[in-house]
Amino acid sequence: MDLEEFFEHFATVYTKLDVDGVCNLFAMPFFTLINEERTDWPEMETLRDTTQALFTWYAAQGFHDATYTVLSLMQINHDLASAQLRWRVIRNDGTPWEYQTSYHLKRIEQTWKIAGVIQFENGAAAQKIHFYDPERRKQQALLLDVDRRKQQSPLLVQAEDALRDIIHRPTQHS
Repeated sequence: MDLEEFFEHFATVYTKLDVDGVCNLFAMPFFTLINEERTDWPEMETLRDTTQALFTWYAAQGFHDATYTVLSLMQINHDLASAQLRWRVIRNDGTPWEYQTSYHLKRIEQTWKIAGVIQFENGAAAQKIHFYDPERRKQQALLLDVDRRKQQSPLLVQAEDALRDIIHRPTQHS
């Protein structure tokens, strides 16, 4: 299965909020970086429990009809890859929820698996980019301000806030 096929399959199980289907696509150990908060997941049981809590919360928010666009896809070598996807989810009231997520993948026994997920508030990751050209830095800052006003917080960022006291994080770094 190539990376495009992998993400088609991932989108199918993710859209269904299929906890086991999604967890089967995770590599262990696994990490998340939500805003600047990193968590390492050394065991599948805790990661599965967290995924279940997240998906239950997603369903309560009216999550359905998730579609994606690949923004970037880079196969680093035979066994490592990175991708960034823009997701669009329709809620029960018909309003869209749009957010971007980065994925770090590794091939295990000829199968792609997600080793890590990164998601930031809109613009937060880009703020960390340093431009040597002061004019370009200024232009980028203006674009980020507009983007932040237009967009809402990404799904995982909101879920982290809502479930902060429920999710057990085995190893957390700042």
